[in-house]
Amino acid sequence: MRRTHTAASLAGALVLLLGGCDALATDKTPERVRDGTAGLDLTVTGRPTPGTLAVTEHVLARLKARDADGLADRAGQDGGTESDAERWVARWGAAAQRPATADFGQGEKTASVEVRFAGEPSPLILLLTPEGRSDPYGDRFDVALHDDR
Repeated sequence: MRRTHTAASLAGALVLLLGGCDALATDKTPERVRDGTAGLDLTVTGRPTPGTLAVTEHVLARLKARDADGLADRAGQDGGTESDAERWVARWGAAAQRPATADFGQGEKTASVEVRFAGEPSPLILLLTPEGRSDPYGDRFDVALHDDR
């Protein structure tokens, strides 16, 4: 009887330990808050895919935060350099503090997004190219920073 009680206690402790691993995680912040996309005042028109919307939100959040390093990370291998990202932050960082409208157009291999910031006379045109990594759904994109217009 004692052996059964001890085994049951150990099994119960193991279940609590393994099941409670997430209880040790202290950061419960939703991903959208952590990456800055929850704070965007963004209106969307057109027909974005989840992938094109996600990369557009990420680019706008990095511009709003004036984070050239984070923006350069979204450029992919051939999408631009750190200096391109710094140029974008200098040009669009102030405008990104205001509400924006993103109009999505679909291309065959690439997608374009025209972003209009409130009070800004000219739009930011994003050229989204398929991400270099293999994606079975074909819905992961990088932004071409060197194609700023």
